[in-house]
Order: sequence, then structure tokens, then C-alpha cells
Amino acid sequence: MPKRLAIVGAGPGGLATARVFLANFPGIKINLFESDYSVGGIWHYPEADNDHRVMYDHLETNITKYLMRFSGFPFPDDVPLYPWRQNVYDYLISYYEKFIKPSQNFNVHLNSRVVELTKGDNEWTLVSRNTETNEETTLKFDFIVLANGHFSVPNVPVDKVPGLSEWIDHGAAVHSKVFKNCKFARDKTVVVVGNGSSGQDIVNQLASVAKKVYRSVTDVKSDLIPDDFPTPDVVETVPKIESTDYARRTVKLQDGRILENVDNLIYATGFYYSAPFLQGSIKAQLDRQTDKEQSTRFYNLWKQIIFVKDPTLAFSLLPQSVVPFPLAESQAAIMVKVFSGQLKVPNQSDDELEPEFLATLPNYHNLADLKDLDYYDELQSILDQTGGEKDPFKPVKWTDKDKLNREKCVEDKKKRNIYLSKLSSDSRAQKIPYILKQFDL
Repeated sequence: MPKRLAIVGAGPGGLATARVFLANFPGIKINLFESDYSVGGIWHYPEADNDHRVMYDHLETNITKYLMRFSGFPFPDDVPLYPWRQNVYDYLISYYEKFIKPSQNFNVHLNSRVVELTKGDNEWTLVSRNTETNEETTLKFDFIVLANGHFSVPNVPVDKVPGLSEWIDHGAAVHSKVFKNCKFARDKTVVVVGNGSSGQDIVNQLASVAKKVYRSVTDVKSDLIPDDFPTPDVVETVPKIESTDYARRTVKLQDGRILENVDNLIYATGFYYSAPFLQGSIKAQLDRQTDKEQSTRFYNLWKQIIFVKDPTLAFSLLPQSVVPFPLAESQAAIMVKVFSGQLKVPNQSDDELEPEFLATLPNYHNLADLKDLDYYDELQSILDQTGGEKDPFKPVKWTDKDKLNREKCVEDKKKRNIYLSKLSSDSRAQKIPYILKQFDL
């Protein structure tokens, strides 16, 4: 009887996993479950149906198309150096239609939300619910890959900021997940919390129309906007928020200063990890949460891929600060080795095997400071030791040139942000909202 694989999530991780298994695991039957009505994951952002989707109107990647590509599948020549969200979605559709959709061993379930996943009698039972009809379907599988991403459950510190819940109740405080464009902020005062890529981008877009934009960051001295950035003077960097008062429309900062006449708060503070369909001992071993559906990290993993308590369960693209598309294929190639019995996973987790290395990371899943390069090399080394050169499909092997380009990302991103800051300033001078324009280094 052919082996059966279920993949949960049809974004980059799920699609990459399907491609690699179809190529490297002969005869396996794959079922892909996606709650949306199209593959593409968070990159599916239709203009007529984009409420509560993670993307926003004027978004481009912060990784060049030359690094972001899948193995043997470059972006088209006419795509900008930093692809726009629609470019990425079109790219994923092309990838799906070329490598996955034609296979007779593949079946996709769109509009199908996984609601329960349990293990018993050496097989997995997966229950999915059709989002249109509410009809439930139950299927059995030998292997599971969770590629449902980590961009669905917003992390908003309601319990840590007094008064914030009232702002949320009135729609005046939101997570960056619901940000679409800057038009709502014309002549308003907005506080953006968080200084990651999304936070910086949102501040820049708001500055084209807002009366005042405050960047609330952890360390003001280290997060000041560089002098060579042509950022509109309406932007000011301030410390973290201590408390808020919706009735007075004030925000108190940790340095004691009070911001007045604040209209909106936007929290660009990241997301939780979540697999709400897992239950019982598996959920407890994975997220160590008994009363919540989300967690700041997952546990009991090997190489952030395989669940050591049951190596028939794997995860795609849990790490952050990475180049996701080629990584997803490398991780999937490792999964094939494990699921096919070519590679035995240790009983110990990363926390037990690599405590010194993990202590150098901001958190378990965040491979900051270019530590992702070591991770790619490590996965490739494992593949090399388990016959990867003989596999029909081979993931991207990071060359010295690739690594140099990855290291240049920091400087390239600065050049890109200088251009985008100037774009915001120019838009403000012309009294028009921010609109993304093509830019090459």
C-alpha cells in the first residue's frame, strides 16, 4: 500500500514540501489541505477579498529575487529586484502548476480547514471542515507535515499595557496584520509599536499623510533613524509604551513622557506559533501550553523540522530571519530522508543537543545575525551524508556568491529603505498617499 502524506497549508512551505516529496519519495500519495480558496498562503491577497489577510497594498519583499528563488526556478526577468507581493503570488502559482498540480499522486483540498489531528494505531487521523459547507471529512495518513505558517495569530500585549484593551474595543488599536494602506491616517497622530521590517515599512507609509508618527521601540538609542535617511520630519522615535488612556487619547511612555491627541495605535509586534488542531499529549509536548492555542515557540524538535516524540510529524518554515523559499525545499528534502527511513532522528531535541548555540539566539526560532547561513549548510551536510547527490530533486546549494549576497542584504536593505523614505517624503510633498514604485540597486 502506498504511503500517505498530509500537508497542512498551501503557502511556500506546503508547496515546496509537495514538490520535493513527489520527486524524491516514489509512489507517495499526497493530500494538501488549505483553508483558503487558492494556494499561495499569505501571498494570496485578492483586491476584492483582503480583509484580515497579512499582506498590505504596497508591499515588496526585503530579499532579492536572486536569493528568494526555488531550486531551478528563477523569478521572471521582468520582476523587480525586490518582488512585489503580486509578483510573488504569481511566482508561487507558476511553481504549483509546473511541479505539483499535474501529478496523479497529488490531491488538493481548498476551502478545507483542519480542525483535528490525532495519532493512534500507527496512523494519523485528520479531520477537515469545508469553510463553505461546514461538511467534515476524515482521512488517515502515515505522515504529517504542518506548513500552516506563523502569521495567523497576532501577538498584541493586551495584558502588559494598561488601558490597551479599550483602544482595541473601539478599533483604535490594531495589529499590523489588518493594516492595508496609509489612507486612514491622513492628518492623524499614529503610534507604531515595533521596529521589524513591517513596522519600519508601515511607519514609512504613514509618514506620507499623517500629522505625526511615533515609532515606539525597545531601545531608542540603537533604533534611531539614521541621519542619511530622508524620512519626513513628522516621524519621531520614542521608548516603549507604559500605559494608555483611551478616554483622554493619551499614551504614557516608559520615560514618563505623555503623548497626547493620539488617534491610532498599530502593533507590529509579530505573531504566535499555533497548531490549534493538535490535542492531548502531542500538543502538550509541542507547545507546553495547556490552556492556550498559541505559543511563542515550539519544543521537542530536531533541526526545527522533526518532532522527536513522533518522527512521522514534521514542520516547514518555523525559523525566522531566513530566506524561506529555498529553505523550505531543503527542509522537505530532510523530511523525505526521515520518513523513508534513510535518516534516523535522535530522541533528544535541539534544546538538549545544542544548548550553547541556542543561547546565542534571540529566541529558538529566530536565526538572527545571519545564523541562517550556518543552518543551510548544516541541512545540506545532512543531505550529503545520506545520499542527497543521488536524489532526483536537489535543493539550492548555497554558493560563496549566494552567501556574500546574503551578507550584503543588510547594506542593500539600507539602500532600499533610503529610497523608500525618499518616496514617502516626495509623496508627502505632493500631498498624495504612499504608492510603491520600482527600485533596483
